[in-house]
Amino acid sequence: MIVRNVCPACGAHRYKKNGHTRHGKPNHQCKACGRQFTADALNRGIASEPRRRIEQLLCERISLRGICRAVGVSLTWLLHFLVECLTACPDDLQAQPPTPSLAVVMSRLEAEADEMWSFVQKKANKQ
Repeated sequence: MIVRNVCPACGAHRYKKNGHTRHGKPNHQCKACGRQFTADALNRGIASEPRRRIEQLLCERISLRGICRAVGVSLTWLLHFLVECLTACPDDLQAQPPTPSLAVVMSRLEAEADEMWSFVQKKANKQ
């Protein structure tokens, strides 16, 4: 656990109490920049070994919620980690596009739309 006595954004030593977070921890607000923070923030970084295990589980095509339960991470963190992994991939993965088929398939596209009415203050004023 890290106990802060400075603002994490600007490093100022002047801050005031600003109520409590939704989890019941005391909230503070910096007087210099106005950022809100908790003084006893936890270092919740994921180590490299669980990250490698998560990459292996993603390659095994296990469900995302199953990975969260197995490794003990939140779904939000896992989705952000998945985005990091995908942005690290090169744009050109040497993939060949499928060859186009010579047979032409004719199909009919159908669409259905409903009307949507919006009333502003009274029903006589239809927008």
